[in-house]
Amino acid sequence: MQAVIRTGGKQYYVTAGDILEVEKLAGEIGDTITLDDVLMVANEDDVTVGQPTVADAAVTATITGQYRGNKIQVFRYRPKKRIRVRKGHRQYITRLAIESIRLGDQEYTTPVVEEPEFVTPEPVIETPELVEETPDVGAPEVVEAGEPVDVESAVPIGEGLTAERQETEDNTSSEAASDEADTDADRNK
Repeated sequence: MQAVIRTGGKQYYVTAGDILEVEKLAGEIGDTITLDDVLMVANEDDVTVGQPTVADAAVTATITGQYRGNKIQVFRYRPKKRIRVRKGHRQYITRLAIESIRLGDQEYTTPVVEEPEFVTPEPVIETPELVEETPDVGAPEVVEAGEPVDVESAVPIGEGLTAERQETEDNTSSEAASDEADTDADRNK
């Protein structure tokens, strides 16, 4: 069953079991209130519309929270007059849990949901199993290194060059110089 109720100057479409936030209503958390301002009631077969409210119709709800909503910014100004007013506003809100909708002698409540029973699982008893031992493969093989490097030939000469690299650099630079001399001679011809 569904109903349209009016509270706080607004209209709300509700069914049994809904959670609804409305403008502040008097009461403490856990109190049950009855909303008599019902504008329409509908079930599977027929729809009853009030003129303006439905007689003998009521919605029962439980207050589940009283708090303030989010802040909204209010800004008012007059152009070209240097008037600027900025305010903030937080509305008081009541949270309702709709329990039942009543029309005459018929009352529709929230469907009861049965919670499943908590079953504790039986503890699993583990038996120690024989662990297969890994075969002994022995010590790792020793790999012999090559001949040691001559330390004197590895001593840097100049800017990070070893003696062997210094010789190869000298050879390549002399070849490059002779190539340049050949190209210059060809140009002058």
